[in-house]
Amino acid sequence: MRKKDLPLMLQMMLFTSGLICLTLLVTGLLIGYNQAAETKKTLADKASLSASHFARMPIVASALEQGEADKNLRTIAAEIREENDLQYIVLMDMEGIRLMHPVAERIGEHFVGGDVDAVLAGNRYTSEAVGTLGPSMRAFEPVYNQEGTQIGAISVGISTKVINQAVWDSLKITILGTALSLVLGLAGSYFLARRLKKTLFDLEPQEIAYMMEEREAMLDSVSEGVIAINADHQIIIANPSSEFMLERAGYQGNIIGEKIIDVWPELSLEVLLSGEKAVYDKSVSFGNVEMITNSVSIKVDKNNVGVLVTFRDRNELDAIMKKLSGVESYAHTLRMQTHEFMNKLHIIGAMVYTESYEELAEYVDSLSQIYQRETGMISAHIDDVAIAGYLLTKLERLEQLQIDVDIQGENKWPSLADPTAVDRWITIIGNSLENAVDAMVGQKEKKITLVFDVFDEEIFYEIRDNGAGFNIEYLPSILEKGYSTKGWNRGYGMTIMINAIKAGNGTYHIQSEIGAGVCLQIKMPYEHHDEERNNSK
Repeated sequence: MRKKDLPLMLQMMLFTSGLICLTLLVTGLLIGYNQAAETKKTLADKASLSASHFARMPIVASALEQGEADKNLRTIAAEIREENDLQYIVLMDMEGIRLMHPVAERIGEHFVGGDVDAVLAGNRYTSEAVGTLGPSMRAFEPVYNQEGTQIGAISVGISTKVINQAVWDSLKITILGTALSLVLGLAGSYFLARRLKKTLFDLEPQEIAYMMEEREAMLDSVSEGVIAINADHQIIIANPSSEFMLERAGYQGNIIGEKIIDVWPELSLEVLLSGEKAVYDKSVSFGNVEMITNSVSIKVDKNNVGVLVTFRDRNELDAIMKKLSGVESYAHTLRMQTHEFMNKLHIIGAMVYTESYEELAEYVDSLSQIYQRETGMISAHIDDVAIAGYLLTKLERLEQLQIDVDIQGENKWPSLADPTAVDRWITIIGNSLENAVDAMVGQKEKKITLVFDVFDEEIFYEIRDNGAGFNIEYLPSILEKGYSTKGWNRGYGMTIMINAIKAGNGTYHIQSEIGAGVCLQIKMPYEHHDEERNNSK
């Protein structure tokens, strides 16, 4: 089981506080060492200055010449010792015998500490040693008479405890400043960690890593190509599907970091990068391959930072559309035929039940003749299976409505290669037949003429009815979406049909007179299957 990491905020605080502590510790030690040395030097200078000042007093030289320190000298020494917080002021002769000492019992004894010989030789200096009053820092100063002959020495001492207390007093400020800096550093690290956590949307590093893994997994699993482009037109994200499709279309090399204009010049993104709109289902060529693209601008805090583009090979989508269109058409045809077949089975069952065998034979024979007639009539003019099946279903319905249908045409409609073209023609034929049926409501004789033909790589379709017709001046209003003489919320069939014609780059022409019916003619370019093209050659 994976060990759970500490929260990011706690990690940040521990790291920054540890770094601050280490920095302050090193800095404090250096400052403390320097302050301790400076304090000791200051106290040593103070002791030396006191010894030098005391040694130059005439009363001191007089006491040495007389061999004893009088009361006046001892009083002056006591005052100087108390004013300067000195441990002792000792006056000694050239033999190292004390003539003056804070402790009267020790007067007349030899100076203790082992560091007195140098001063008796005429040197002035400081040292640290342990005397009768304990450890101390000592300043030694020779004493001379008026003739310049050394007659003794002065030793001024400061207790080591006093020195340590002075060092500690000087270090207190440093320690206080270090502690305050540490507190401020901890507070700063806390707010820095909070700010960083907020910037990361309160996510932990392991959560961010997991999200990145999820994103990569999702991009890898998407069959569409996905590329993200930043504001500098550089590709920053590309999933494996996009690289595979672009490589298959002719581009070689890694696209990450490349300018989109160098990889895909036909893909225009200036409008998207300005944030004006998104583009969906746009056909854009890449080399010899047509791609269906969706482009959406990406915004962060209402600022455009790039574009996300998804795309797919149009051939794959066309294959899917072909399957869907075929399945939908066949399903509709099967539903209609199943319904009609059940009705006919009911009729046959009733004849069998009543033992009307002669009528049954005639009925079955008529059904066979009708089927052969309708099927043969449609197959003589249309090769495309989907359109032929759909038209057969519509003709069966028109027959039930007692509408006479005549199919004409010299050149046979081919089998269409483009499934979207099949869908458009089914939409056009279906809506035109419905409009014709509605136009003949209430008439005794109802007739529709259908013409299927091909002229110069264009499919021609014509439908004529003998309905009531309309004044041709009203045609612009009739073509408006939602307009109909049959009531509110009608009239969409004509608009859908016209949109299908325009989508297929086709043209249409409508003729009508009141009482003379309507004639609709449509021409649309087409692409037939390669096998048929080769056969025609």
